[in-house]
Amino acid sequence: MKTLHCAIKREYLDMIQAGTKTTEYREITAYWVERLCRIPAGRTIEDYRSDLIGGKVEPVYKPYTHITFHCKGDTLTLPITGIRTYRGHRWFAIGLGK
Repeated sequence: MKTLHCAIKREYLDMIQAGTKTTEYREITAYWVERLCRIPAGRTIEDYRSDLIGGKVEPVYKPYTHITFHCKGDTLTLPITGIRTYRGHRWFAIGLGK
């Protein structure tokens, strides 16, 4: 089991626990590209990020199976149902299981 750890605000953690928030979005920044994607050899993170946003490459994601949210001492771990991006958008969408 490979777990992705993320800080989250209380209001969003409550929505996830209630089942009303089923997708976690993270902006396609260099930080999140490095955490979520396998960067091809010879590519810089910034170049790869630009190509992701422009829809020029299909991302290859690291094999995360679960996500653990952290909020002021509380944690919640859920399975990840998938990670995707949408051509022309600046967000990673992480599907949350139950």
